[in-house]
Amino acid sequence: MSDLYEAYLDDIQLELETLEDSFGKVIAKYAYPYADGDDLEDMGQKGHSTRLRAYFMDNGTQTTYDDHIKLINHLADKTDFILYHPKYGIIHGLVEDVTSRHDDRQRCAEVDFTFLEQMRLPIDTTPDMDVASAVESHFQAAQDDQIAEASRDVVVLGLPPETPLDPTKSILSQIKAATGSLRVIAKEVDDHIAMLRATATEITQPINSLVATITYATTIPALLIGTATLCVERVARLYDSVVDAPAHYLANLDFAFKQLLQSAGDLPGTGTAPGQQARTILIKHLQLACAQRLALESAYCFATDESRRQQVRTAEKQASFNILGRYLSPTATDPLMNLRELENTLAVSRAWLQAGVTAARSMQSLKDLALDLLTHVSSVKLEREKIITVTVINPMPLHLLCLIHGLPYNYAARIRGINPHMANPNTVCGDVQIYQL
Repeated sequence: MSDLYEAYLDDIQLELETLEDSFGKVIAKYAYPYADGDDLEDMGQKGHSTRLRAYFMDNGTQTTYDDHIKLINHLADKTDFILYHPKYGIIHGLVEDVTSRHDDRQRCAEVDFTFLEQMRLPIDTTPDMDVASAVESHFQAAQDDQIAEASRDVVVLGLPPETPLDPTKSILSQIKAATGSLRVIAKEVDDHIAMLRATATEITQPINSLVATITYATTIPALLIGTATLCVERVARLYDSVVDAPAHYLANLDFAFKQLLQSAGDLPGTGTAPGQQARTILIKHLQLACAQRLALESAYCFATDESRRQQVRTAEKQASFNILGRYLSPTATDPLMNLRELENTLAVSRAWLQAGVTAARSMQSLKDLALDLLTHVSSVKLEREKIITVTVINPMPLHLLCLIHGLPYNYAARIRGINPHMANPNTVCGDVQIYQL
């Protein structure tokens, strides 16, 4: 068995295996009298077909066996399908044949089907990236890099980087034979950690959060980074009420994290040179924690937006009226991020990451986080419909405007969503933003 991978057929998630791909050629053969062999002419490629096998089973936490019936019923539709293939990208086409094998006793099934691509397109060798998984992986690497960076900073301050401590007690009380300057530094660290622990204490950390899976040691560097990471996560959870508006949500996080850094800088200190040196290093690592969290939240917003885009594509393929002309009231879909929102979100995240790279050049994982976000937005911009502005001189219905510009009438709801000034969709007039396919 070859490797399994996750893919989507429209909005149905599948665990797939590619059995075979066919890339045939149309060759014209010409035979001439008294001439040996054939004269060949390449007439182009045949249609690209791929034979796929989807697996369904009930095993532990995986309960997908009943989904094979959903897939078979979905394949009975006479509409075009969209296959989100991890190697070939997005493929439009039809399903030629379906073969199902299932065992009700074992609660497992296999569904084989042949997908025919609608017109042959070049294959993009860059597979689609799951931005959330990629950023989560680099986020955990960034935590390790930051602890290593903090260990070097702690040595500069004169504190022991590897000594296990009791997290319930202050660092100052656990450092024996400390000099005057070292006691000042330890007090600065204690005050900073106390401030982080007191920030947004009413917010409970989600049990399924990525930070909850990370175990921090009891050394000074790990204690400092773990406390800062938990603090910025609690601050982020304060704005969960607006998470469905990604651009607004991330703008709030940007403002909240800047306020958090300012609060850390306004803490009353000793006013001594060692204390100021410690304060600078502590704020540096709080800034790094904010940058990582903002990158992670951006990735989650991008992943949610991609999921919504698949739902919108499925909804737009469904008819809004039956054969008698009666409105079917299709399910409303959530709004998508437009290109301006994607670029603004990316700019905010990368600005924080750039500041983090400037402060800690050794943290390669910050550059990886920035690259993950940039790669995702760049790929989305190639696929996402572009928005243009057209001027409507004579008032007309929005559905007619869609027809004039070659858009399906299902796009009317999306077009109205990007034109908040549109009071009446039956009499559209003036400058109107529409999608360009």
